[in-house]
Amino acid sequence: MNEVFMKELRKLCDENGILLFFDCVQCGAGRTGKLFAYEHIGVEPDICALAKGIGGGFPLGACLATENAAKYMAVGMHGSTFGGNPLATSVGNAVLEELLSPGFLKNVEIRGKYLKNKLEDLASKFPIIEEVRGKGLMLGIKVKADNQKCAEELSHRGLLTVGVTSDNVVRILPPLIITEKEIDEGIEILTQYLSEKSSD
Repeated sequence: MNEVFMKELRKLCDENGILLFFDCVQCGAGRTGKLFAYEHIGVEPDICALAKGIGGGFPLGACLATENAAKYMAVGMHGSTFGGNPLATSVGNAVLEELLSPGFLKNVEIRGKYLKNKLEDLASKFPIIEEVRGKGLMLGIKVKADNQKCAEELSHRGLLTVGVTSDNVVRILPPLIITEKEIDEGIEILTQYLSEKSSD
């Protein structure tokens, strides 16, 4: 997110009485090293959608709203496919307890920086990588190749990535509890793959 743009957008919304809505389905729940990605830029939304990570693999969705935005929602006006039932909310509470436990998000940030540095080292050695993007453990490498094919070929080598994104980016979204050793193992697979791809 461009910090200047987001701050200007917040200002524009405030000046015109417009609610600012953020989709934190993928970038929430600690994925970027903060509970919400917008914390990196200091801009808060009026409404925020959450899912996926907040359930730790269990189907769960949530809609957070400021008091100002919530005053327009009466009982029955907002529903949720995966929100509100006792089991889902219990799972969500357990996930939040873990995410907010001392040092958890700091560790995500540390591991994310470690992984990003390793990816940037690879980008300096292999011109097939145009750019390394992201924060925390929500990273991507823009490649000069078919990103979907790269992701598929990497999966055959034991490295799971996501290649179905725009702008030819291979997304790297490891578990938030990944270790440095596991990062090194993944980088080794990626290095071997890039070496072979470069010699083609």
